[in-house]
Amino acid sequence: MTTIVPASTPASFLSLVPHLLGCVPRRSLVLVPFARGRSLGAMRVDLPPSSDPTACVSVASTVIGMACKVATADAVAVVVYADEPLAEAAASAHGPLVDATIARAEICGLRITEALIVGADGWDDHRAPSSTGPYPLPEIDESQAGLPDTRIDDDQYAAAELPGVDDDLKEVVAEAIDAMEHVLGTVAERRRLPLDRVAVSAATASLLAEPPLLFEDAISRAPSELTPRELAAVSFCLERPSLRDVALMQWAGDIRDGYAVLGAQTAYHAGAAFPEDLARPMWGEGAHPDPDRLHRALALCRLVAATVPSRRRPGSLSACAWLAWAVGRSTHAATYAEHALDIDSAHGLSGIMLSMIDGGRLPEWVFERPTSRAGTSPSRGFRDR
Repeated sequence: MTTIVPASTPASFLSLVPHLLGCVPRRSLVLVPFARGRSLGAMRVDLPPSSDPTACVSVASTVIGMACKVATADAVAVVVYADEPLAEAAASAHGPLVDATIARAEICGLRITEALIVGADGWDDHRAPSSTGPYPLPEIDESQAGLPDTRIDDDQYAAAELPGVDDDLKEVVAEAIDAMEHVLGTVAERRRLPLDRVAVSAATASLLAEPPLLFEDAISRAPSELTPRELAAVSFCLERPSLRDVALMQWAGDIRDGYAVLGAQTAYHAGAAFPEDLARPMWGEGAHPDPDRLHRALALCRLVAATVPSRRRPGSLSACAWLAWAVGRSTHAATYAEHALDIDSAHGLSGIMLSMIDGGRLPEWVFERPTSRAGTSPSRGFRDR
């Protein structure tokens, strides 16, 4: 089911942009691709540090390049969100960026539906600026009437903040992880095997006997319903790269993928090549994952990262980074990866994620409209005027 919300004026269009992004963008260039007058989501990048022509062209090329990957897009709307008042020449300061973006869009055959600038004191149309000063911001607020009641974060970083967790829960989870490591360490020493390859039947580590079952059960319930032992077991796995990758590929697919990757990991450690088809989703290639599974997994990993001691967080934070990246939230992904690297500067996946994000790489599937799946939330479309 799709709900169509018309945008008949620039102000009403601006009222819709935060609903497309899930946040009120700050110091951002936002691009909204359209296909036959209907929005296909929104893309956001940080404003360049200056109006230097080279920087503007670079940012414009990046964002229009992403829009061109949306196969059905035939038009785009461009919006700059500036912190400073437009009356203080912010509009003209960001004009070169808007001009560069429009020029790149026209080269790529994309029609421009809007080119707007929003500042601290109002908004204006870049192509037809008001002769009496910026239009008042309340015009945008007044256009909110009738819009879906959805959560809108204060800025693009707010949703990346980890949830608050009770200190008692943190203590119990930390003790459970220590107990698991004690049991596994004792067995590993006896068998001379890496910790993440030991099969253990001890009560304190029984949840780790079959990781795909643990991962599937963990996202089948609300994170708040998981026991401290279950949170500890998920954290234990996410700290270990081979098991973390099993979890990510399973959450991007299904439990069969989890077992397939787990088997491939075992064979790889024995000297076999890792199957290319199982590795493709890790780099954002292949079939579109179920967004609902990815979001549930992200909520789980966020809670785990918030619950465990700081030194244990890089594994769960890197999982958060990959999952946020997989749903097209590169800003959040970069935040998680940076937090992980602040704790462990040599953390592998976190460094890889930051390099891909800095290079402007996004998963192939974020440029496609996912086919409807049973149990997913209804989508919303916004129609241009």
